[in-house]
Amino acid sequence: MPDARLTIEGRLGGVPITGPGPWLLGRSPDADVSFPDDRSCSREQVRIARDGTSFTLHHLSKSSLTSIDGHLVAQPVSLRDGSVISFGVQRIVFTLIDADLTDATTIGRPAAAAVAPDRIAVGQALTVGRQAYPGQAVLDHPAVSRRHAAFERQGGRVTVRDLGSTNGTFVNGARIDRPCPLAPGDRIDVGPFQLTFDGDALVSKERTGNAELSVNAVAYDVRMAGKTVRILDGATFQILPRELVVIIGSSGSGKSTLMNILSGRALPSAGQVRLNGVDLHGAFDALKEDIAFVPQQDVLHEQLTLRQALDYAARLRLPGDTSAAQRREVVEAAAASVDLTQRLDTKIARLSGGQKKRASLASQILNRPSLLFLDEVTSGLDESTDWEIMRLLRRLADEGMTIVVVTHTLANLEAFCHKIVCMGRGGVPVFVGDPAAALAFFGVQRLGEIFNRIAEAGPELWRARFEESMLATAVAAPGDLTAASAALPAPVRRREALPRRAGRVARQFGILVHRNVRLLLSDRQTLAMAAAQSCLIGGLMGYAFGSFGTGLEIVGGKTALLFLLGLTAIWIGCNGASKDIVGELVIYQRERDTNLSTVAFVAAKFLVSGVFAVLQLVLVFTLTAVFAEEIPGPPLTQLAILVLAALSGTAIGLMISAFCNTRDQATTVVPLVLVPQIILAGILVPHLPRLATWFAKATVSSFWVTEAMKSVFIAAEGPVRTLTAEPSGLAVAVVAVHCLLFVSIAYAAALLRYGNRRGGA
Repeated sequence: MPDARLTIEGRLGGVPITGPGPWLLGRSPDADVSFPDDRSCSREQVRIARDGTSFTLHHLSKSSLTSIDGHLVAQPVSLRDGSVISFGVQRIVFTLIDADLTDATTIGRPAAAAVAPDRIAVGQALTVGRQAYPGQAVLDHPAVSRRHAAFERQGGRVTVRDLGSTNGTFVNGARIDRPCPLAPGDRIDVGPFQLTFDGDALVSKERTGNAELSVNAVAYDVRMAGKTVRILDGATFQILPRELVVIIGSSGSGKSTLMNILSGRALPSAGQVRLNGVDLHGAFDALKEDIAFVPQQDVLHEQLTLRQALDYAARLRLPGDTSAAQRREVVEAAAASVDLTQRLDTKIARLSGGQKKRASLASQILNRPSLLFLDEVTSGLDESTDWEIMRLLRRLADEGMTIVVVTHTLANLEAFCHKIVCMGRGGVPVFVGDPAAALAFFGVQRLGEIFNRIAEAGPELWRARFEESMLATAVAAPGDLTAASAALPAPVRRREALPRRAGRVARQFGILVHRNVRLLLSDRQTLAMAAAQSCLIGGLMGYAFGSFGTGLEIVGGKTALLFLLGLTAIWIGCNGASKDIVGELVIYQRERDTNLSTVAFVAAKFLVSGVFAVLQLVLVFTLTAVFAEEIPGPPLTQLAILVLAALSGTAIGLMISAFCNTRDQATTVVPLVLVPQIILAGILVPHLPRLATWFAKATVSSFWVTEAMKSVFIAAEGPVRTLTAEPSGLAVAVVAVHCLLFVSIAYAAALLRYGNRRGGA
C-alpha cells in the first residue's frame, strides 16, 4: 500500500504520511504538521484523510484560504502525485511513494542548535530563524522569528522569501512581502543580522556588540518667523562599538535635536548618519528594531507590577511565536540587567525614582538592542542615584551595547563615559573626545566650567580650535559617506501586505485589550468611584421620576426621563474615555517606535472603555427602572439605544483625548463638548433655530438618541399628543455613524499628532 510524503518549501527532508491517518496541518502546536510561525495560517488549516490507497484533503479554516495547484478549494479534494498545496505562506508538495520513509525528518524536530556562521552557503533551499530546524541557519536573537526567511535557488537564481515573520525581512532596506530575487551585493536584514549576498552565499555580520555610528556634516533647519534657522550645524564624529557617549551643552545647544537625528526619530536637513556603513535614515525600517530610545518620562504603567509591565512590552515587541516561557526568560534577563530582579513583583508606583528609571530602561532593552539612546534619564535624581544609573549604563556598554546619553548632570561623566560630545549655542559642536581630553582642551578643572568657557569666546571659535587640533582627526567620520551610500539602491518603501498587517493589528489588539482590562481592574479607586457615581445617578433619577404627575405632565415627565438617560449615557462614556489616549502619550510614542499599530491602540481603548461605560450605564438604568414609575417604552429596546449612546460618548471622549496635550486639558474640554449635547438635544429648547437644528442633526448625538427613544416610546403607546420624533431606525443609524466618525477622528489625530513618522497604521 503506497504511502506519501509532504515536502515543505524552504525545509530539508520531508514529512512522512504513513499509517491510517488522518493528519492535521495548521498553526496549532498539537497539529501533526505544525507551522507555529505562520500567523496567516489557521490553527486547523487542512486535514488529509486516507481511504485505502487514496488521499483526500479537507479544507478546515474559516479565515485562511487553501488552494491545490492554484485552484481554491472548499470541498474535499483528492490528492494526486505532485499536487501542490498552498495556504498562508506555505507551499507543500504531495508525493506518493512506495518505500518507508525511515530517513525522513519530521518538520519541527530541532536539529543541533548552532550560531550562524560568518558565511552561509545557499543550496537548493535554506531557511534562517531563531530556532534550530533541519536545514536552517540559526540567528540567535529575540527579534528573529523561529522560521524567519527562506532562500531558494532555481536555475542559478537565488530568491529570498519572508516566512510570515513578525519583524519582517528587508532587502536593501525595503521590507519584502513576496519572493525577491537577489543580486550580488544585495543586503538582507533579519533582526540585528546583516546578510550580504555575494552571488553564491550569505556573508553574515551581526550588529550586537558591534554597532558603530558615523556622523558626517549633519545639520538641521527649522522655520521661525518666516525664515530658515539652523539649530544644528555640521556635526561630524564617530561613535565606536561598546562606547558610552554623553552629549552635553547648555540649553538651546541642540542636544535633543542631535539625539533625535542619531536615533532615526528625525531626518537631518543635511549630512548623513550611518550605522555599520548603512544609511540609518534611508534604511530605518530595517534597522529600527535594533535601536532603543528611553525618554525623560517613565514609560511604564504604574498600576502594574514590573513583571506585568515588562511582559506586555515583550508581547508587543518580540515575535508572535515567542512562547510564554521564552518571554519570561527575556523579562527576567532584562530585570537582572538593571538590577531589579528582586522588584519584579512590586508595583511600579512603589519603586523609587531611580528604580523607575531602571525599570523604563529594562522595558527598552527586552529585545537586546545594539544601539541605546537615553534622553535626560537622570533628570531629577540625586547625585548618588545618578552615579548608580551611569554605572549601570557603563556596564551595559561593556557588555556590548553602544549607548548615547543626553544629560545636564555632569558629576559622574569622568568616571564612566568613554566620550563626550560638547555642543555650543546654535547647535554648534565644539568638542568630541574623552572627558580628560575635554578638560585639557578647555583648560578647566571641572566639566561644568566648560559652558562658561564656550560662552566667553563663542562656539564658532572653539569649533575652529578643535578642528585645527589633532583631536578632530581621531573622532571625525571617515571618508565621503554620501558617496559610499551609492553602493546600494535607495530602499523603496512598500505598504505592508494586507493579510500580514491585519494579523499584526489583531495580535496587538488582543494584547492591548488584555493590558487595558488589567489596568482598569487594578485601579480600585476608579472602580469604586464609578460604582458610587452610577448608584447615585440611577437612584436619584429613579427617585425624581417616581411619579410622572398627571395630565400633560406625564408626557413631559417621560420625555425628560428619556432625555436624561440619553445624556447620562453619553456623559459616562465621554468622561471615562477622555483621558485614555492623553494619559499614555509617552508610552504610546515609544511603542509606536517598535511598530505598534495606532488602529490596535485606539480600538483597544474604545472597546475596554466602551464596555466599562456600558456596565456603568446598566447599573444606572437598573436603579432608575426600579425606583421610577416606569421606563417609557420597552425597557430592553431603550437600553439598547442607550448602549449605543454610551459607545458614541466613548468615541467623543477618545477624540477629546487625542487632541489634548495633558489630562487637565481633557478634563476642561469635556464640559465644553457636553454643553451642546444638552442645549441642542431638542428637549430643553424644543424649537431650535434652523442653523442650530442643522448642526444638531449633523453632529450632536444626544439629539438623535433622544429622537430614537421618543420614537420607541410613541410606537409602544400609540400617538402621543404634542410629541413627534424622527424614525427610530434613522436615529440609531445616525448615532452609529457618529460613533464611527468620532473614533476615526481620534485615530487620525493620534496618528498624525503623536505617531512616529516612521510607524505604520
